[in-house]
Amino acid sequence: MIFSRLSLGTWTFAGDAIWSDSPEKAAIDVLRFGAERGVRLFDTAPNYGNGRSESILGKALGNRDDVYIASKCKIEGLNREELTQIIEDSLRNLRREAIDLMQIHWPSSRSEETSAALDLFEDLKREGKIREIGVCNFGVEDMDENRKSPLAGNQLPYSLLWRVIEENIGPHARERGIPVLAYSPLQQGLLSGLYADPGEFPEGRKRTRHFKTPIMLEETGNALKSFLAISQESGIEPVTLAISYVLSKDFIDSVLAGARTADQLNKLLAAVEYHLPDDVQKTLDKSTQELFKACGGNPDMYGERVRYTSQWR
Repeated sequence: MIFSRLSLGTWTFAGDAIWSDSPEKAAIDVLRFGAERGVRLFDTAPNYGNGRSESILGKALGNRDDVYIASKCKIEGLNREELTQIIEDSLRNLRREAIDLMQIHWPSSRSEETSAALDLFEDLKREGKIREIGVCNFGVEDMDENRKSPLAGNQLPYSLLWRVIEENIGPHARERGIPVLAYSPLQQGLLSGLYADPGEFPEGRKRTRHFKTPIMLEETGNALKSFLAISQESGIEPVTLAISYVLSKDFIDSVLAGARTADQLNKLLAAVEYHLPDDVQKTLDKSTQELFKACGGNPDMYGERVRYTSQWR
């Protein structure tokens, strides 16, 4: 599976408290516009609006064979029959005979449960219901413990404000030949240029560790201020600066971002074509170094899944 530099996420169409409502027709128009402009991977999940994002994606692109449709599901505490039903429901929502890329959303705290889920995915692949198998949030140990299933991709959180996977996970995936799709490259919109201070960010999106402690909030604010100053001084638009920074890292294959309008999507498409000058990249690295240190070694942006911490090394 060959990824376009921009992959489009659909969480923004969930209509939940985090992203607010998104009219169905507008969402369908954006998805179709993305396909026409060359976006090849569209990512969703059944828990995005209790199937709403999947259904919208199915209505928009379910009958097209020139795009990849990806979905993902949690596996913790679920048996083989329950996981199979989730995938059957996703197929129905997506209006597809097969899911092009089916992913484990988070590894289980029990390694045998993760292994069993991958075995199921392999069986469903043989049945023609899954074309490729991928994962999300798999650390070094997770990738190494599950070598029997060739992985088409590993979705990992990465942005200028969340660089933790630079330490070892990103480079390890590259060594293993596993493509990395960077999710939240705009830090859920914080790097869009719309916010001058973290305090202005919508309450529903203040779920990441940037907002959990005073030191993280302070360093996030400092990094955001520096980012906006560098954008102004360099003449590079914030979205272009943030996206091109992520793609400047050699372990990143594609950025997975969301867009609710054609204008937002056009900005993303322009950003992935921009080559970030080396000196600007180094300046951005330096300006976010203190935040990088404050984040520590746990790459889980949310910090809620402490049971995964040891597996993320």
